[in-house]
Amino acid sequence: MPVFFSIIIPCYNQAHFLPDCLESLLAQQYQHWEAIVVNDGSMDDTNQVASVFQERDPRIKLINKQNGGLSSARNEGIKQSSGKRFIFLDADDFLNNTCLAQLSTNINIVNDDVLIQYGYTYISEKKDKELQTVIPSQRNQLIPDIFSNILAPCHSICISKILIDAAGPFDENLKSLEDWDFWLRVAKSGAIHTVIPKALVYYRYVKNSMSRNPFTMYESFKIVANRALLKDSRITVLSSFNKEYKHDMFPFLQRALMSVLGVAIMQNKIEESIRFFNMESKKEKNQIVPSDFEPMCSYLSFRYWYEREDIEIVFSDFYPKFELFFNSLGYDKQFVQKACYNIFKRHLFFRNIYKYGKQIGSAVNYFIRKKAAIL
Repeated sequence: MPVFFSIIIPCYNQAHFLPDCLESLLAQQYQHWEAIVVNDGSMDDTNQVASVFQERDPRIKLINKQNGGLSSARNEGIKQSSGKRFIFLDADDFLNNTCLAQLSTNINIVNDDVLIQYGYTYISEKKDKELQTVIPSQRNQLIPDIFSNILAPCHSICISKILIDAAGPFDENLKSLEDWDFWLRVAKSGAIHTVIPKALVYYRYVKNSMSRNPFTMYESFKIVANRALLKDSRITVLSSFNKEYKHDMFPFLQRALMSVLGVAIMQNKIEESIRFFNMESKKEKNQIVPSDFEPMCSYLSFRYWYEREDIEIVFSDFYPKFELFFNSLGYDKQFVQKACYNIFKRHLFFRNIYKYGKQIGSAVNYFIRKKAAIL
C-alpha cells in the first residue's frame, strides 16, 4: 500500500513565499500526499493565496485560526491530518520534486520508529543562487548527540504519526527552539535514525536578523537545554531512553550565546550585549580565546551575506559594531583583530575574490590564513 504523506505548512504573513512552497508539492513525482496549510491569523493575503491552490488541487487543505505561534499552527495541522508520515514544511521553504518519491522508497523498508533525515540546500531569498548544501551523517544513536546539536531544519526530517504521538505535541509556550525540544522528545521516545545522503529540500535564507529578539531566543535555548537531561513527562510511551542524563551542555550553550550576541550586535544593542555576555558567559575573561567568537557569524546573523553589495554592508555597517563590542569589554588591539577575523573571515575572503579575481584573490586569501594562524 502506498505511503500517504501529510505536509504541515504553518503560514503567518508569508503569502509572498507560499506559492513556491505549494508549487513544489504539485510538482512532486509521488502523488499520495495532502498539504495542510494553517493560516495562523495572518494579516496579509495568505488566505487568498492558499484558497487559489486549494481550488487547483483538493489535496491542499486550508485551516484558518487565530494567531497562536508556530507550535500552535503545527499542532493544529497534525490534528487535521490523516497521513502515516509527516513533514513539517515552513511556508518559505520548498521540496525537490523527487523528495516524496525517494522518501517513499525508504519508508517501505523501515519501521515506524525510524526517523528519516535527508540533506537540504540553502538557497537565496529570490531562489537565484544556491548557497550551501548540507548532507547529514548517519548517527548510530541520537542520544547524546542531540544534546549538543540541533538535529536539522524541520522539513529535512520525515517522521511517522506513531512517533509524533509518542513524543507529544510541539510546546506552544516556547518562543523559539520548539523544534529542538520536539526532536529531543522524539529521540527519548526511542526513535532510530537513518539518513538519505541527498539534498531533497530547500531552505530559503531570508535576511530577517533585524526582527529577531536574540535575548528571548537565548532564554529558549536555556529552557530546552535544561529539559534535555531530564526525564520528560510529555512522552506518552515507555522508553528506556526517557530518563535522566549526565551531559555537559556548556559547549552548546556557549555557541548559542555567541550566535544570539551576533544578532544583538548587528541590531546595535551594544550595551545590552555587553551586559548579557558578562551575565551569561560561564568562561572567565582570561579563558576566552578569539576563536570562541566565531559563532557570532551564523545563519541567524549574516552567515550567507555573500553578494558583493551585502559584503560591503557587512564591513561598513556591522564590523565597527563588533569592534566597539570587543573594545568595550576591554580586550587589547590584537585580540580584537583576531576575534573579528574569526567572525568575518568568510566575507573577507569573498571580498578579495570580488576585488582581485578568483586566481589572485585565492592567493591573497591563502596568505591571510597563514598570517592569522601565526598571530
